[in-house]
Amino acid sequence: MKIVISDVEKDANLNTWQDAITLASSKLYENGYVKKEFGENCIKRELVYPTGLATDFSVAIPHTESEFVNETAVSVLRLKKPVVFQNMENPERVVAAHYVFNLAIKEKKNQVIFLSKIIRLVQDSKKLEEMFYADAEEFNQEFLTMMNDE
Repeated sequence: MKIVISDVEKDANLNTWQDAITLASSKLYENGYVKKEFGENCIKRELVYPTGLATDFSVAIPHTESEFVNETAVSVLRLKKPVVFQNMENPERVVAAHYVFNLAIKEKKNQVIFLSKIIRLVQDSKKLEEMFYADAEEFNQEFLTMMNDE
């Protein structure tokens, strides 16, 4: 799995969940991991199936169909100023996401596996907060270790 990490400062022009998905997906596209339509389809899916997850250190996990993916990867935004996403458990509520994990899963059968591993990580708010402040290399190592655990 390839990882693209972006640290987004408070003064960045990132105000909506659409902005966050556009930025995250563009990083995947720039690296050739996804097709051009990937980001647009993540936004369309988010409108119907929100991915904000309310935890002590809230996250969003936007993704779309594997037909828009060239190679399995994830674009991670670490947001200094959280962005509001609708809550996946109750779309009437919102969460202020510090992280956006934009998943690009090539094989559809692996989507549930990757989602469950991300959810397991976000349930450990202490680890998630530690990783938020880690440098990119340390984050990569921690994230890959977590994703490769069975």
